[in-house]
Amino acid sequence: MTPAIVIVAGAFARALQPDPNMTVDEWSDAYMIIPKSSGANEYGKYRTSRTPHAREVMRALSDNHPCKRVALKGASQMLKTQVGLNWFACSVHQSPSNFLWILPTGKLQKRTSTRVSKTIEAVPELKERVAAPRSRDSVNTLDTKEYIGGALTIVTSGAAANLSELPARRVLYDEIDRAEANVNGEGASWKLAEARQTSFEKNRKSYYPSSPTIEDESTIDELFRMGTQQEALADCVHCGHAQPLVFERLQLSEDGQVALYPCAECGACMLESDKNRMFARGAWSEGVPGDGETVSFTISAMFLPYGWFSWLGMLKEYRAAKEKLDAGDDTLMITFYNTRLARVWARAKEQTKYEDLWNRAKASGYSLGMVPAPACVLTAAIDTQGDRLEFKALAWAEGLEGFVVDFQVVDGDPALQSTWDRAAELVRGQYRHAGGELLTIDAVFVDSGGNHTQEVYNFCDAMRREGVHAIKGESRPGKPIIGAKPTIVHFDNRGKGEKRSGKLWWIGTDTAKDALVNRWKIEAGPGAIHFPNNLEEGYFKQLTAEYRVTKYRRGHRYTSWEKKPGDRNEALDLMVYNLGAAHHLGLHKKSTLFWGNMRKKLNPPNLDLFKQPPPQLAELAPAATELPAPVAADARQTPAYPVASLASQAVGAKVVRGRISLTGTRRGGA
Repeated sequence: MTPAIVIVAGAFARALQPDPNMTVDEWSDAYMIIPKSSGANEYGKYRTSRTPHAREVMRALSDNHPCKRVALKGASQMLKTQVGLNWFACSVHQSPSNFLWILPTGKLQKRTSTRVSKTIEAVPELKERVAAPRSRDSVNTLDTKEYIGGALTIVTSGAAANLSELPARRVLYDEIDRAEANVNGEGASWKLAEARQTSFEKNRKSYYPSSPTIEDESTIDELFRMGTQQEALADCVHCGHAQPLVFERLQLSEDGQVALYPCAECGACMLESDKNRMFARGAWSEGVPGDGETVSFTISAMFLPYGWFSWLGMLKEYRAAKEKLDAGDDTLMITFYNTRLARVWARAKEQTKYEDLWNRAKASGYSLGMVPAPACVLTAAIDTQGDRLEFKALAWAEGLEGFVVDFQVVDGDPALQSTWDRAAELVRGQYRHAGGELLTIDAVFVDSGGNHTQEVYNFCDAMRREGVHAIKGESRPGKPIIGAKPTIVHFDNRGKGEKRSGKLWWIGTDTAKDALVNRWKIEAGPGAIHFPNNLEEGYFKQLTAEYRVTKYRRGHRYTSWEKKPGDRNEALDLMVYNLGAAHHLGLHKKSTLFWGNMRKKLNPPNLDLFKQPPPQLAELAPAATELPAPVAADARQTPAYPVASLASQAVGAKVVRGRISLTGTRRGGA
């Protein structure tokens, strides 16, 4: 047995030696071993020549390189975990210090920890420095591995606490685009991670290997654009021209069995079997200066070594993804772009362009204030803002075919009762149906979110018997458009809910938006949404302001609705609330018989779909109240528009922007 004094003296002597100055790629070629037990297809002594483009990345990670941050926007299986292992192992052997390795999920954390353990066991230079498992004096666990001069800590990105408890000279943040972009509301996770390096400003280094996700949401794409933006290059085996490999240039042979890549310079085709010669130099483009601290690279699956995933396989994957995309499902194409091409996916921001809806509206046969013949039931919604209320009413027909009949703004502080008094007038107003009848609103949903929740509750309590309800949006996926039961919001002094007071209904906003966006493309019949011909352009921009985004939470993919900062979306929110009100009334379940009976009551025989009230009825009415010509609206108002000839048939009627507000008339009929 070796005397303790000899072991201590040896360790002390090693500590006094200067750090070796081998770069990470040189160290890896000299010492790294890929263990067979790791499950890697190619195991044994590591050779940078097998993936030559890794050399430049590892050199940037080396201590003698001046950069502070290395970002790799890469395809799956490209220069990620293995390069990270090489960097860690080289650090332990040459310049040990604390090393923080961050994974997006616990599953990946376990997998990485296992791979690290197997690598330590296979590489003698690591095994002699890292504490043995179950050692009494040192730590070697799933998430912590101590070694001479520091420790490796493997954590998940899910909790901010994981990123703030220990100092670390080196940080490896694996697959950052699959992690929460804003950890517990404390800011960007990569910035939290780098805050652990505060005491190592002179020699800190961070590595971010990740596939990208969606345009404008991808963290790795953001880091890439901060840096030098170097692109992997291949050398033509015919003329030597160095060039990026663009997937769209890939071709199939006449028999469809071989993938060919034509040189951008000489036009001669290269085969996949030429990859070893094409990639031998591991060349990268010169890039741009960047921020002075970040070196960034991007590399696609076109550069995978010969014998790994093939060009032909990429073409087949693309065809399958294209078929799904043409059928309306972009899931496979997003995956292909992200994990094979290492590109962000530029999701269509509006599934229907606002111009399409606006042009369709201008060609419609009705105006604000009119209720077309097919529609029989009215709903309305009120959205609360800091300095105004916004109001929208819809008329519904069979199959939840909807017609926007009113959209206007009540300027005023929602903290003031006078603002809500004006909203009450809108709620109690009546609309002229194309058949001549006056219709009242059957259900009104009022948004209780924001800073005026109590005012909304008060308003809804006072108008509960008139079908006015407080609502709140719930954006979690899979929630129904309208919840099965409301929530009691008022309690007596004994803590019991007051049953006769107003209640809060929950709206599945994501589900409702999914349903609405699918309706935009329907131009007529069940499911269609119609718009009057005198709505302004800004209305349609608001209606299409939001778009679906794909994110990852704890490694699980999910989508949600978002909008660009500064864009307004009140028109969409009001549409969502109206759809919720329609479901609250059960209109989506009503039978054809129900709708047929409603139409018979409201429509005389042979009535045109969008025709004004019948002339014989109009003759019985006094002359219509004369309205001023339409005026230009400011950013928050809609202009006034003429109304039907029966707009003022009732005594005491007041015309308000194409609708009739009646004093002394009971709701429910003319």
